[in-house]
Amino acid sequence: MLDYVIYGKIIIDDIKLRSGEIVRNKLGGGGPQGAFGARLWDPSVGILTRSGTDIDPEAEAELESIDINLEGWVQYDDLPTPHGLMAYDENEYMLGEINFAKRKEAFMRKMGVMLSREIPIPHSYKSPHVIHLITEYPHEPMADEALRMKENGAIYSLEPLIDYHSWTNRRAILDYLANVDIVTPDWPSASGIAKSENPITVLKFWSQFGPDLVSIRHGAQGSYVWDKKHDQMWHIPIFKVETVDPTGCGNSYGGGLCVGWDKHRDAKIAGCYGTISASFLAQGVGVPRVTEKIIKEAQQRLEQLLAKVEPI
Repeated sequence: MLDYVIYGKIIIDDIKLRSGEIVRNKLGGGGPQGAFGARLWDPSVGILTRSGTDIDPEAEAELESIDINLEGWVQYDDLPTPHGLMAYDENEYMLGEINFAKRKEAFMRKMGVMLSREIPIPHSYKSPHVIHLITEYPHEPMADEALRMKENGAIYSLEPLIDYHSWTNRRAILDYLANVDIVTPDWPSASGIAKSENPITVLKFWSQFGPDLVSIRHGAQGSYVWDKKHDQMWHIPIFKVETVDPTGCGNSYGGGLCVGWDKHRDAKIAGCYGTISASFLAQGVGVPRVTEKIIKEAQQRLEQLLAKVEPI
């Protein structure tokens, strides 16, 4: 049985870098990025995700290089693999697709059709330590499956993708939070809903919904974490690397966070796991290949980062 199951989309990204250069056809989406974040810390990781059969061989090779179980990857002949064109502001927050207003409706319509199809759950995925979902749809079929896993003893971890531009799914996400053990929103969503720019106030707001662990990701500012057991708030600074592309850092953070929580039940340590996972995404374009070298480096980075964490 697998210990960590990550659910999220596969999206093939064209990415606009700070230099203006556009790097095309890179494996993206929360599924592969979150799975990398978890795999960095443990080999027992599987992914639940979907794509078309049209996925590029290079992207498929990237997915295989993460060294995870792929039995939960479903491909469809009649649906194309989603594509996105990504760009970021000066704070490394996603602007969305270039020409987003023109493309959003068609993109979300196609995505909705794909997400409506249930993923057959492989036997080895059915009793994980943690099920981690990256989704904006708390009532999609996979969310129901996650609840069944939780009933069987799994920790339920959620990275909610909240529409902080128009708040279309705000209420649905907040109403759903009573079901989860871990929640890790991004700062624009978390602070906007809490109506505060104060990290302590924002953490307190999100903690009232009942999770055991709250982690709020704030891009280049790091993250803020709290857990119910210790009732201590921490600021986790970023692990400084030369940032090439922030695509997937938040997703990778969530994957690392849930493994760290499962292993230690401590917000400070879990937040550091997530931060180190994110650092490897930031220093390149696309999802890194998992090797013994990168796993060893992650442990070294973790020790350095833990020494820098301070309470808030």
